Amino acid sequence: MDDCKWQKSRFDEIQTGLTPFLKGCGYKEEDLIYVPISGLSGENMSEKGGCNWYTGPPLIEVLDKIELDPRFPDGPLRIPILDKMKEKDIVIHGKIENGTIKHGDKLCIAPHGGLAQVLGLLDGKGDPVAYATPGENVQIRLNVADDDQVQRGFVLCHREKMMPVTEIFEAEMDVLELLDYKPILSKGYQCIMHAHTFNDEVIVKDIVKSTEITDKGTEVVKEKPQYTKSHTKIICRITPKNPIAIEKFDSIPQMGRFTLRDEGKTICVGRVLKYKPYSKGFVSLKKEEAKSNANGTVVTNNNAKEMVYDMETGEMKPKPQAMDAIAEGDEDEN
Repeated sequence: MDDCKWQKSRFDEIQTGLTPFLKGCGYKEEDLIYVPISGLSGENMSEKGGCNWYTGPPLIEVLDKIELDPRFPDGPLRIPILDKMKEKDIVIHGKIENGTIKHGDKLCIAPHGGLAQVLGLLDGKGDPVAYATPGENVQIRLNVADDDQVQRGFVLCHREKMMPVTEIFEAEMDVLELLDYKPILSKGYQCIMHAHTFNDEVIVKDIVKSTEITDKGTEVVKEKPQYTKSHTKIICRITPKNPIAIEKFDSIPQMGRFTLRDEGKTICVGRVLKYKPYSKGFVSLKKEEAKSNANGTVVTNNNAKEMVYDMETGEMKPKPQAMDAIAEGDEDEN
C-alpha cells in the first residue's frame, strides 16, 4: 500500500480483481482474507497501523489463526527430495510431508526402488536430532549404493509403506488462463507438471469430462469432449514422460496436488483422483537390487506368475488382467 498512499479505493480495486480469479482456482469466499500492509515500513504487519479504514487484525495475527492442514506423524513416510550434496556420504535436503523419520531407518527411494539407510539427521537449524516429524525441513545423510539414485523429485519412504508409482493418473483440474496462441486444451496437449519437488513434461491423454459456466451462469457438463477452453473444470488423464511417485489427494493432500505450466505460465491447478500402479513395480530396477530387496521388488521367474506391487494395498500379488485404479477398458485409444 506504499505506492498508493493507503488509498482504500486501490485496496478495493485489488480485492475486486483478485476474488473472481481465486474463486476460479477453487477457493471459497470464506477462505479469502485481504490485509493491507506496508512493505517499506512494516505497518500493519505485526501491529495495527497505516490507515483508519481497515479494522481487521494485522497480517501476523491473521496467519497465526489460520488452521493448518492435518499432519500425520504415524502415517507412511513421504519426503520429496529437494536437493542433494556430496560430502563423505550423500546428504539430501527435503521437507517431511507425512510420517516420521528416525536415525537408522531403512528407506526406499521412489520411483526406482533403490535402497538407502539414514546415517544422520539434522533439523532446519542444522542441529543433530534423533527423529523429525511432518512439516520439518531436514538434512538427511544417507547410505546409498549409487549417487544417481538420489535426484530432485524422487521421494524417500519406508520400505514397508512404499510410495505409489504410476505412469498414468486421473485428475480433477481447474483450467485457468491458457496461452493466447494456444487457446484450447485437448488430447495430446504437452506442458510441464509441478508436483511436490517434481517437475517434468507430461501429456494430457484424455479429457473425461468438462464443466463450463455459460454467460448466463448455468453449468454445461460435457462427457469426453474433444477440447476445452480457459476457465473450465475438467477431469482428465495425464501421462508423464517417465513414471513418477505421486499420491491420491484424498490420501495425502501435500503429495496429490499439482500445477501445469506452459512457457512459464500456470495454466492449470489440479489434484490426483486415482492412478494406475506402474505395472513393473519400479523404474529401472537392477537385477542385483531385485534379488536383495525383500520389501516389494519384483522377482522375475519364468515359471511363476508375474507379481506386482499393489500401491493401494501395499502388498505383492499376482498381476491382474486389468488394474482397478483406472479401468483400462475406459481408455479411448482412438
